[in-house]
Order: sequence, then structure tokens, then C-alpha cells
Amino acid sequence: MLSAELAAQIAARLSALMTEEAATLRVALGHLRAERAALESGDIDVLPMLAARKSEAYARLAQLGDARGALIARAGAQPAKAEIDTLFASGPEWAACRQPFADLLTLAREAHDANQANGEMIRAQMTSSQQALAVLMSAAEQASTYGPDGQSSTLTSRRSFGSA
Repeated sequence: MLSAELAAQIAARLSALMTEEAATLRVALGHLRAERAALESGDIDVLPMLAARKSEAYARLAQLGDARGALIARAGAQPAKAEIDTLFASGPEWAACRQPFADLLTLAREAHDANQANGEMIRAQMTSSQQALAVLMSAAEQASTYGPDGQSSTLTSRRSFGSA
């Protein structure tokens, strides 16, 4: 069991950490929304820049998540929602952690959903692009040229199978 003083110190640090984590998730959500808008408008030139910014935000989120997990473990809890809820309800020193944790869960769910939706949109656009490319490749294989007599002829393989 933690002393009240140590619990208060951990709770204060944890609250600040989760508040920063929530702010970083809001930044990542902004990038996800911008990515969605770019995908919808066909502005693919901005996607690499957005992907880099998203990666930076996710890297920071990973660091913050690791630190949060370490503090929760130091407080004697496992990183499962039920255990965290129990920890935060165990005394008044944890009261400041309840809202940042709730915000964090809501934002994480929203980011997950946005990321899934963007992924679906990207997959649909890739499928469409692959189908268009297949049509173009098929058309290129059946392209016609004009011979010396002015008549069109379909290109065939230049390989001669009958000669040795």
C-alpha cells in the first residue's frame, strides 16, 4: 500500500501526463481529419507530410503511454481499465486523474475510428486505382497500329514461335 503522500505525488504526475497525452491525441486527431479531407478532395500531395506529422504524434503518444503505464504500475495497478478505475476511486488523491483518464479514453476511441475510416478510404481508392490500371494495361496490350497500307492492325507479340 502506498503512503498518502506518495500516492498524491504519483496521482499529480499521472494527471499531468494524461492531460499531455490527451492534448497530443487531439493533435493526432487534427492530422487524421486533415488526412481525411485530403483523401476526399484528392489532394494526395499533402499526404506524405501528414503521415510524417502523424508519426511524430504517435511516437510521442507511445512515450507518454509508457510513462503512464510505469506510473500506474508504481501505484500498484495493472494497465487494465477496471484496475485503473478502481485505483482512481480508491482515495481523494486520485480524484484529479478521473477526468483526464475519461478524456483520454474518449479521444483514443475517436482516433481509432478516424484512423479506421481513413484506412478504408485508402483501401477503396487503391482498389479503384488498381482496377483502372488493369484496364489501361489491357488496352495497351490490344493497341492498334497502322501498317504501311494505312490499315490498322492489332499488335501481337514480336516473338516468333515457329523459328529455331
